[in-house]
Amino acid sequence: MVEFAYNANGLRTIPLERAIEAVADAGYRGIELSLHPAHLDPFAFGQAEAEPVRKALERTGLTACCLAAGADNLLGPERFEPSLIHPTAEGRARRIDLVRRSVRIADELGIPYVNFATGKRKPEVSEEQAHQWLVEGIEQVLDGSGSAVLAMEPEPEFFLETNDGVARLADELASERFALAQDLGHCRVVEEDYLASVERNLPYTRIIQVEDIKGRVHHHEIPGDGDLDFTGFFSVLRRGGYTGYVSVELYNHTDRYEHALRRSHEVLTAALAAADAEPRG
Repeated sequence: MVEFAYNANGLRTIPLERAIEAVADAGYRGIELSLHPAHLDPFAFGQAEAEPVRKALERTGLTACCLAAGADNLLGPERFEPSLIHPTAEGRARRIDLVRRSVRIADELGIPYVNFATGKRKPEVSEEQAHQWLVEGIEQVLDGSGSAVLAMEPEPEFFLETNDGVARLADELASERFALAQDLGHCRVVEEDYLASVERNLPYTRIIQVEDIKGRVHHHEIPGDGDLDFTGFFSVLRRGGYTGYVSVELYNHTDRYEHALRRSHEVLTAALAAADAEPRG
């Protein structure tokens, strides 16, 4: 059975404990926690920070289904940099350290997946070199301690921007701790047939983020405010036997988070019911 979650990066204007309560109050079963200085600072996280989060999750009954480690300014003012494919060894090492910290935080809080991305390939870096650095960086994380699965999210204009690209990397790495984190809106932006891409890559998928999209423009819209076929999406998940979390990501709607929480849940619940009502065969 599909369960709904909400990414806390859309609630970063309020304290994390209050964000957890707001997600639960809106009817979600899970929350995707997100690294951010206002919530979970990866460079200042310890037992003192973990305990109130655990208590809030226990109090509300929410499941922390994933840890999103892709905030744009965690390592500096240049968005998403340095990345795993940064031209300098020092830059790549800083990103590898961040992913390792993310795994430790996820393990501490009992979160099964860490969501991350490749970053953009700079012009002076060849595709072959970027691929080599990407594989080396991920393997360094996988070779370290920890149990959380690394779930890579394709991102428009990043080195890996399609589900198929991450699936090929998963085949190459052949690790039980590396998987795909789909983003439905991103599929719509970069794929000609986004629902076919979702379905084709479900075997690699551990979590799916959603938002609505208008006209294939990469701007996260509240579900119901764009063009995506959510009923068709849930039909694909039903056919493919997906039973994980579908997590709403609306980081750009923090100023109206209460509406975004409520409206997203209403639209997705209705679409799931409509998909479930379709004839099976």
